[in-house]
Amino acid sequence: MVTSYKDKQHFFYYLRSLDRVNAMIIEGLAEHGPRNMSTLAKSIHLPITTVRFRLDKMIKNGYLLINANLNMPKLGLIKGFLVAESFLGRQDALFKSILNTAYWKYIIRCYGKIDGYCAYFAFPFSYRTQLQKYFEEAAKMKILSDYRFFWVTNSMVVPPNFLWYDFERKEWRFQWEKWISEILGAPDILPQTLKDPEDYSIIADKTDLLILKELEKNGVTTLKELTKIVEIAPSSICYRFKKHVTERNLIVDYNIDAYPYPFQVSDLYNFIIDFVSEKALAKFVNASRKPFMISYAKVIGENSLIANIYILKTEFPNLIKSLNRLYSEDLIKNFFYLTLDSTAYKRQTISYEYFENGKWTYNHEEKIKKLQEISRI
Repeated sequence: MVTSYKDKQHFFYYLRSLDRVNAMIIEGLAEHGPRNMSTLAKSIHLPITTVRFRLDKMIKNGYLLINANLNMPKLGLIKGFLVAESFLGRQDALFKSILNTAYWKYIIRCYGKIDGYCAYFAFPFSYRTQLQKYFEEAAKMKILSDYRFFWVTNSMVVPPNFLWYDFERKEWRFQWEKWISEILGAPDILPQTLKDPEDYSIIADKTDLLILKELEKNGVTTLKELTKIVEIAPSSICYRFKKHVTERNLIVDYNIDAYPYPFQVSDLYNFIIDFVSEKALAKFVNASRKPFMISYAKVIGENSLIANIYILKTEFPNLIKSLNRLYSEDLIKNFFYLTLDSTAYKRQTISYEYFENGKWTYNHEEKIKKLQEISRI
């Protein structure tokens, strides 16, 4: 529900920004990437000045965020996902214990069957067992009461699209039956991004990481701007971006973060969905370029998906009904979800500061000592 005058004003401007031209630009960004404005402008038959002006305005007004989705295994990092519940009154200790790992990527407050935090990590592959032991110790110290931890693949970002949006009426028209039919008829081959990684060899150096962390902050940072930030010659930046970042595939894709509906009437969720087989999981993701899907990652070694979903409050019951239909169709075995608090989150780039002499560093004993201090809070 839109309550205050400020909320109503933001709601109005948000809806007004969703016109056909902005939609074409957002969809074009997903297809061509944010780093070639000329190709993007030609693809949607608009002057490049118009594209740049509208793009800058959407970013400035907070309707659009663009950042790089890094290829973690090529950096020697494995992605982890944690859902942890705290004891009553111990949320702050749980939050600090996650921060203490250093290699966290994203932390957000969650509610539902588990009252606590969800967190993503990009952790050194060579130290992966230490992170699991870390949370085992946190449980023994009563910092968390219950938790689930998964190693996952690279995230697959779902590009924004407006096929279900009526620009004349300024409203979304969800087509749940069509979505279910598309899933049942979708290809059953798993996308490369969601296949279990086979190698975690590091093929980047510290300078590459400095470039990548800036692109995680802002995917449209220019090479000229990167030259000043990273403090190397323009020719070196151009060479590294082409030969290292691009040709070595250090970036999977770019996250075009354009939330399709105002936050005042929507909710953010995390779903853990178990499928009957890898083929069933593949069908689901191959048909899920829909306006309520943000991203997903596959649990390594399992036919399970960690999915982030942003949806209108009025459509959430239909999402649950649709997932139950997929259970009846023998695609889904089970699903579990949490409500995420979009006002209570913290994010950071890859932890480049812990990369030394071509290797990631991690002092497990030091982290456990700090954990003991946190447990006494």
